[in-house]
Amino acid sequence: MSSGVGVTEQCIQAFHEIKMNHRWLYIIYRISDDLKNIIVDEIGDRDRTYADFVDHLKDAERKKQCRYGVYDVQFLQDHVPQERLVFFLWSPECATIRQKMLYSTSKAAFRLRLKGITTEMQCNDDSDLAVSNVLERCSRKYTFSPPI
Repeated sequence: MSSGVGVTEQCIQAFHEIKMNHRWLYIIYRISDDLKNIIVDEIGDRDRTYADFVDHLKDAERKKQCRYGVYDVQFLQDHVPQERLVFFLWSPECATIRQKMLYSTSKAAFRLRLKGITTEMQCNDDSDLAVSNVLERCSRKYTFSPPI
């Protein structure tokens, strides 16, 4: 990775479980305390909610830290069930400069290891985390805009 931060095998394994089997609703990742690896911070079972996912991100904010996350979004578009894996970079305004730099410089290389992500969200505050923003982003590339 360009920041020198590696990715543990557990990160990739958990991602494959959410991608292939929809085993988890979400995964939250963090950079280890020794700053050497991205590790799994929390895995959300299918009985969890988006509010649980956001609460965990907000816990990191209280510690002035950033997080990565993957969420298995399920929604209807034109009455057709859809699923998207959404990658989140949670970088709250109050996070330390070191945290923001480390997460932003590690993001691209980490994302390349997570094959199958269709949507990406960079969130800096509560409004960015709103469900309406996530759903809008998931459906955006499938919206037809007629020429003017």
